[in-house]
Amino acid sequence: MTHDLYNSKTTRHIEQTQVAAGAQLMVRAGLAAAQWVAARFPQETRVVVLVGPGNNGGDGLTVARHLKEGGYKVRVHYLGSSRAASAPTARALELWHRAGGTLDDSWDEHNDLVIDALFGIGLSRDVPETVANLFTRIETSGQKVIALDIPSGLDADTGAIRGKALHAHTTLTFIGDKPGLHTAEGQDYGGQVLVFNLDIPANAFPTGDLQLYQPDTLPPKLQRYQASHKGSYGTLGILGGAAGMAGAPLLAGRAALRLGAGKVRVGLLGSALAVDLVAPELMLTTARETLNQSHDVWLAGPGLGQSPEAIDLVAGLLGRQEPLVLDADGLNVLSSQPELARLCAERHVPAILTPHPAEAARLLACPTSQVQQDRLEAAQELAQRYQAVIVLKGSGTVVCDNKCVSINGSGNAALAAAGQGDILGGMIAALIAQGMSSLEAAKFGVFLHGAGADLWRQEFAAAIGLTASETIDYARKILNRLPTE
Repeated sequence: MTHDLYNSKTTRHIEQTQVAAGAQLMVRAGLAAAQWVAARFPQETRVVVLVGPGNNGGDGLTVARHLKEGGYKVRVHYLGSSRAASAPTARALELWHRAGGTLDDSWDEHNDLVIDALFGIGLSRDVPETVANLFTRIETSGQKVIALDIPSGLDADTGAIRGKALHAHTTLTFIGDKPGLHTAEGQDYGGQVLVFNLDIPANAFPTGDLQLYQPDTLPPKLQRYQASHKGSYGTLGILGGAAGMAGAPLLAGRAALRLGAGKVRVGLLGSALAVDLVAPELMLTTARETLNQSHDVWLAGPGLGQSPEAIDLVAGLLGRQEPLVLDADGLNVLSSQPELARLCAERHVPAILTPHPAEAARLLACPTSQVQQDRLEAAQELAQRYQAVIVLKGSGTVVCDNKCVSINGSGNAALAAAGQGDILGGMIAALIAQGMSSLEAAKFGVFLHGAGADLWRQEFAAAIGLTASETIDYARKILNRLPTE
C-alpha cells in the first residue's frame, strides 16, 4: 500500500507540536514497543537495551521499565553521561531507577535480544569508534536486534551509513515512516519496518515529503476493453544492439510485449537479425529504418554503444517530441555530449532517464559515492538539470520529476543481474505506449519489475539465480493479478 514518508525535520515538527499539546509520545512509544516485544518473546528472554542520552534513549528506557515490570530480565547499557540526558530522557531515567533498574557500563554478550535505542533520527555525525566497535561485537555475537525508530548509525533521511551502523532484524519506527529505511543501505539495516503512529490524529500529519510507492490496484489506463485492437496499445520503437550486444534490445522488446505494448519494433545497430525465435512477434530492422518509422514512444540505449552513429541516433530522438526512455548507453552518450544534455533539457515532453548509480554519477559529473550518500538529492538534481523524469536504480529505486518524489517499495537482491535494466526500460516504455504518463509509467514499471522479483523469491528464498528473462514473466503475473479499482 502506498504511504507517506517523512524526513527528520517534518517528523520533529509533528513531535514538537503534539508534545506542546500535551501528548506523552515517549510514554506511548515505550509502551507500544514493550507490548510488541512481550507478544513475541518469552519472559525468559534476556534483554539488553542500548541507550543514549537523547530522546531515543528515553524511548529505550521506557521499554526497559515496562519489560522489567512484566517479569523480564532486563539490563540497560547506557552510553554517555546521564548529565547530558535530554529532559524527557532524564525523566525516563528517574522512572527506571524507581523501578529498581540500574545502568551497566560494561557490555555483556550473554543476552538473547538487543533493543537499540542509542541514536535516533537526529544523528548528524559519524558514530564514535568505541560505539562502532560495540556494533561489531553485537553483530558477531549473533544476538537479535530490534531498533527503535531507526537503526543506530543509519541516516533517517538518506539511508546512508554514518561510519558504522547496527543491523536490525526489525525496526519499530515512530510517528511516521522514514525515507532512510527504504533506500540505499536502509533495507539491509532496517529489516522489517513497522510503523507506530502513537495515536496521533490523522489531521495532525501534513502531506508526506515523499512516498513509498506500493500500488495495490491496476491503473485505470491499463484496463482493457473488448472493442480494442493492437493499435489501441501503442507502437514502441527500440534503438540499440551494437555488434555483439543484440541481446539487450531483444530483452527490452520481449518485456514490452509481455507487459502489453501493441507493437514493438527493434532497430539494431549491428547486423540486423531476421527474427527473434523466442519472441517472433518483435519486428526487427536496422536502427536507421526504425528511426524512419512512426512510433508512439521510444526506448534508446540497450546495447547501443557510444559510436558516432549511436550519438546521431540519440540526438535525432532528443529532437523529436514523442515520449522517450533513455537507458544504459543512451545515458552514457548523454553524459558525454553537452549539446545533447541541452536538447534533453529543452524537450517539450520530458524524457525518462533510468541510470544506475555509476551512470547517475557520470550525468552529474561527480563520484558514485556522492550519489549513494544521498540518493534522493541526486535524483532530484538530475531531474532539475535534465528536465526529465528520473529513475535512479538501486536498493530503494528513487523515481522523481521536478515536483514529486517516491521510493519504490518492491524488489530484492535477486535483481542484481545482467539484463534487468534492459527489461525495466522495456516495461516502462510499454506502459507509456498504453497511455500512462511518463511519471506514472516510471513508478509503476519499477514497481512491477521489483514485485516480479519478490514473487519469484517466494519460490527461491536465497534470491540466487534470477534471470532477466524470468523476471519478465513474473512481472506479467503481478500485473494481471492486480484488482481493478
